Amino acid sequence: MDTVATEQAIVSVFEQIVAVLARKADAAIDDATLFRLTDTLFAAFARAGEDGLTVEQMKAACAAFPDDVIENRLGVLRRLGAIQPAFDKPYQREHRASFTSYVSMLFVQRMLARGGQSELHQLLTMEKTRLEGGQSTAEEARDVVVGITTALRLLVAELVALTIGGTVEALRERAPLLWNAKSLIDQASAVHEILLEFWPELSRLCGELRSAIAAYEDASTNASARLIAAAGTSRALNLLPPEMWRRFARRATVEELAAVLADQVFDAPSPWHDVADLAEAVVGRPQPTSGRSTPPRSRVPDGDERPPQEWSDAEAERLAGIAEEVLSGEDSVAVEQLLSGMDWVTARRVLADLVAASNNERLSYRLTWSGPVQVRPDSVPSWLTPGVFERARRHA
Repeated sequence: MDTVATEQAIVSVFEQIVAVLARKADAAIDDATLFRLTDTLFAAFARAGEDGLTVEQMKAACAAFPDDVIENRLGVLRRLGAIQPAFDKPYQREHRASFTSYVSMLFVQRMLARGGQSELHQLLTMEKTRLEGGQSTAEEARDVVVGITTALRLLVAELVALTIGGTVEALRERAPLLWNAKSLIDQASAVHEILLEFWPELSRLCGELRSAIAAYEDASTNASARLIAAAGTSRALNLLPPEMWRRFARRATVEELAAVLADQVFDAPSPWHDVADLAEAVVGRPQPTSGRSTPPRSRVPDGDERPPQEWSDAEAERLAGIAEEVLSGEDSVAVEQLLSGMDWVTARRVLADLVAASNNERLSYRLTWSGPVQVRPDSVPSWLTPGVFERARRHA
């Protein structure tokens, strides 16, 4: 279901982008696969260089897609000029791809990732450069102020609708509209000042632009406040909704996932534990029957009860025995060497004891980690960070 929803969201952006150019309501593609096919095809043309590609070579480059889809897509691209004969001569077999069509694809991909806000940034930068010095005509200046005002009003309307009437999830989807809001406001204000300085007859339109800028500032502030409130006051990642984590895991690249886990060390459940069993164990855990707190204990130890100092000594002795057994007379041992050959249940107990020995101030042992997390699907443990357990001199 999530995959279908993602595909529909991508197609929805396609439809919005081509709406102003479409001749019919069903003129835009309704399957994201067609977009990926076109991207694959243009990459093949780039590798071919000036020699171009024949129809057979185009089909071979897109062999991962169904034949009927390839035939249909090639026909559409040829009719619209995205694919053209390499030379104007009869019986031409080689074709070349249109640079303009590929650049439009890059534009669509950027729109998918950033929601159009970066385009508005670039538009404001170009208009500011063009208007500086008052070299443009009054008609050109009027078109600029009307265009920017309209864009900001539409942006404000969308943000207000999402903030007031939309779900938090829908607002997160459109979060790129909030990126660099302060910079966008500053750029629009700079264009407003130039327009008012060189074309005072546009003061009424400039007033509308000023109102649109203020409205965007309020709308972006309110939208950001709602997202921050939904994320929790501590900004801890584990307070984010599970849907956001699932969507990130599905959409992220291997590099993005690796960056998240690069500095994390955790004790994962055994890989042979079934998800249903884990869920049942969580649901069936004992529930507290009362909210009453435990009564305070006396500072005087009861009868045969050992004082905390003796507890600490006994635990330190136990950990020291385990540490010496692991070191076997050596000064250090690699964690990978130590855990190899163990089943995961035993390995994580040993690892927990080594961490405890390293953190015990009474003992002279140290566990250090280095390097990135290694993923080893066929080994135990399957996730491993290079580390060394060694003797260490404690400072008095």
